[in-house]
Amino acid sequence: MANSFYSYSAYISPSSNADIKVLKEFLDAFYQESDNKITLSDNQITITFDDEYNFYIYLAEEEHVNQEALEIAGYLEEDWNETPYDKEKLKVSKKRFEVWGDSDFDMDYFNDSLFIIEQVEKFNDIIIFQNQ
Repeated sequence: MANSFYSYSAYISPSSNADIKVLKEFLDAFYQESDNKITLSDNQITITFDDEYNFYIYLAEEEHVNQEALEIAGYLEEDWNETPYDKEKLKVSKKRFEVWGDSDFDMDYFNDSLFIIEQVEKFNDIIIFQNQ
């Protein structure tokens, strides 16, 4: 995800109801009036707009996810929305949604990035950080 646009990490605590299939359903409902193509394959959702621009959401469950959660809890005091978060929930998170988009220098898809994060926020016990 290096040098990608609209890059977020949404950590999923063990008590969360987050599910990649349900997230796809949320996105399908949100974009139902559009011609966007939304697919789910191998733990990754791809949202393709009519001009071939893509957003990606990957459900990461690898061991390094928890290690990175522990590191973040040690140095960040606020989430992506500049709000204090529950560090103990972050410390036990072993899964996360990784969200990013294709290059978008004109920021044509900025609002869509926020709409996508709103769909992720529908789940409980999610802690989101914007990747730098």
